[in-house]
Amino acid sequence: FDAIDAFLCHTWAVTVCGAPKPWAMQFVEEQERSQRRWYGASVGHVAFDGHLNTGLTLRTIRIHNGVAEVRAGATLLFDSIPESEEKETELKASACLGAVRDPYATESKSSAATAGLSAGQAGAGKTVILIDFEDSFVHTLANYLRQTGAKVSTVRHTQAQLALEAMPSPPDLCVLSPGPGRPTSFGVSKHIDRLLALGVPIFGVCLGLQSIVEHFGGKLGQLAAPMHGKPSTIEVRAVAHDGSSVKPEDAGPIFQGLPSSFCVARYHSLYGLRPLPECLIETARIHPDKPSGDLSDSPVIMAVQHKTLPIAGVQFHPESILTSPELGVQLLVNAFKLCKK
Repeated sequence: FDAIDAFLCHTWAVTVCGAPKPWAMQFVEEQERSQRRWYGASVGHVAFDGHLNTGLTLRTIRIHNGVAEVRAGATLLFDSIPESEEKETELKASACLGAVRDPYATESKSSAATAGLSAGQAGAGKTVILIDFEDSFVHTLANYLRQTGAKVSTVRHTQAQLALEAMPSPPDLCVLSPGPGRPTSFGVSKHIDRLLALGVPIFGVCLGLQSIVEHFGGKLGQLAAPMHGKPSTIEVRAVAHDGSSVKPEDAGPIFQGLPSSFCVARYHSLYGLRPLPECLIETARIHPDKPSGDLSDSPVIMAVQHKTLPIAGVQFHPESILTSPELGVQLLVNAFKLCKK
């Protein structure tokens, strides 16, 4: 087989057509009134040495005969609200439309760019290893980390040990990516053991938080209803494993300078159960006064911090468009405060 075979066997992206793919694509063909044309297709090149390099055409502007065309799509789920999905398409298209309407706009007009600039280069001179547990958000997360000025290396979990051994010195920070399945599906605990032996600070996202909870002896629960691509409001609130309050200065740096409550993006079914291991502090939860739709008995834990080690994690996605870009970048800036001075 060659690169063309590899390309053909996975087209098209499930995020564009839906799943299961053949049936979803047939439904799209039968129900949509106009062709999607280049939207959701790909651009790229075939190299003379047989390599193929392509990219999906999303968030793309097509210019033909001097006319710019911008396309955007929403996600159709069983509980989708049409008005909300329409707003999503407008949000997704806004950056491309803005580039066409005001091509000389300064970076300060972009909230995401402003967040990156205001990061103060917190990661400048620091090295980060981002362990990829087969998640579709991993490169977006890497991009947010690079906005801090850090040098980021993204490695698949199967190659993480080799990557660490090949580094001249341990990285300043390791980020455990989101991912499907359970932490045990990837043997994440072994990665944590290795990082602890090297003295590397750890920041976990989604699956990363679950891995931290399990590694230190905690247990995971499963939501009655999956929260995938859902916004929820969290409350920043530090409590110990026994429910007692924790002083802000002992709650770790992750939420420093952030609002006491804000909206985040959730993509998970598993979550950390109370009581947490004694060594972990609960630093955020689903806001108890704002319905989240997860059907849980008590507000779900959304962030943890180790009491004595430079280890923290969040159950949400700071790099998702559903989490405010300014807050998402600032949260990752704060993760560098886990690093040694």
